Amino acid sequence: MKDKRPKVCIVGGGPSGLMAAWVLAVDFEVHLFEKEKMAGQKFLVAGKGGLNITRDLPANDLIANYSPPGFIDEAIRNFDSSSLRKWLEAMQIETFTGSSGKVFPVKGLTPSDVLKAITNELTGRGVIFHLNHKLESFSDEMVFTFSNPEGVFKEIYDFALFAFGGASWPQTGSDGKWTAMFNTAGIKTSVFQPSNCGVNIVWPDAIRQHHEGKPLKNISVRSGDLVSKGEALITTYGLEGSAIYPIIPAIRNQLKEGSVPEISIDLKPFNSLDSLLARAPKGRAGTKEYAHAFNLNGQEMALLKSFSNKEAFSDPLNFAGLVKSLTVPVHSLRPLDEAISSVGGLDMNEIDHDLSLKKYPKIFVAGEMLDWDAPTGGFLLQGCFATGHYAATCLHKKARGIPQALSED
Repeated sequence: MKDKRPKVCIVGGGPSGLMAAWVLAVDFEVHLFEKEKMAGQKFLVAGKGGLNITRDLPANDLIANYSPPGFIDEAIRNFDSSSLRKWLEAMQIETFTGSSGKVFPVKGLTPSDVLKAITNELTGRGVIFHLNHKLESFSDEMVFTFSNPEGVFKEIYDFALFAFGGASWPQTGSDGKWTAMFNTAGIKTSVFQPSNCGVNIVWPDAIRQHHEGKPLKNISVRSGDLVSKGEALITTYGLEGSAIYPIIPAIRNQLKEGSVPEISIDLKPFNSLDSLLARAPKGRAGTKEYAHAFNLNGQEMALLKSFSNKEAFSDPLNFAGLVKSLTVPVHSLRPLDEAISSVGGLDMNEIDHDLSLKKYPKIFVAGEMLDWDAPTGGFLLQGCFATGHYAATCLHKKARGIPQALSED
């Protein structure tokens, strides 16, 4: 018997597309297209070293970590971290809250196990997967042209949802090349830029030769109005790590404005300046005296010596101030193919409040192809799942003729 339900094509088999397929599968004939040989490849890459699915925070606290403000607030409120965990647990994917509120699958469950549980659930709900299928074009008449190893074919769908992803981790298929197709269809896009990435710093030879690969632990880093605590790794090109990634938006903005970005490193964020001053050596001091008085290791001393002048370094009181606020100039950001995530993509002015395209109101969009940003630590996957859920819910309402409430401006 022919399926009389409305037909919807979802393009993109990442977290957003998988979530959208789950929402729509009951009332739609859902076809999920993925241009790679399997769905969820970036999901698996994100899980290397531990699959941090979300953050155990109330919705409002979650929302505070996304920019631009207000863009995906409603999506997060409608499908927050609690909702995501319940969704996974319904598929026998138990989760736990680890350090700093990060949420992971319980021990013994791999990213591959999580992905398999989701895809099995979708198959059981009737979702039809089309792997190795690349979308080549779409039209006002809702004609979608796909290519696969056997050739090219066209199909008409009642609705569509695009979840192409951004431009980070191109080896997983998330290469951002879909923007050319959108531009051809009269839809504006912006250039992808790296986020949650390392920074290039012009190191003195001494740091590069003697301290590459060494960590800066328990530090605080500031750039502009953003401050982050954590760890940074000294690399041959600069710095990367949990203390660096959250301040990338501020550095990116400074580069855009044409100014030379700077970061301020606090090597002892848990000590006040007064407490350091009380421990400062009396009179003039050198490397050994400072290392002992302030409990500084070799890489920390090398940084302090490289990015201070002789006068400041030789005065213990001034040196204590450097320990709390060492200014280091940043040359540039690491390239997109090294970034954990990206910003840019679909121009926000092309999107309606329900995440449909203004020029193609039966086509919805979700995930990293949208121009939003968030730090690592569960926020990226949460944002992808939430926007996929929200876009699919809005599509469902539009198909049933339910008016959409306007978002608050």
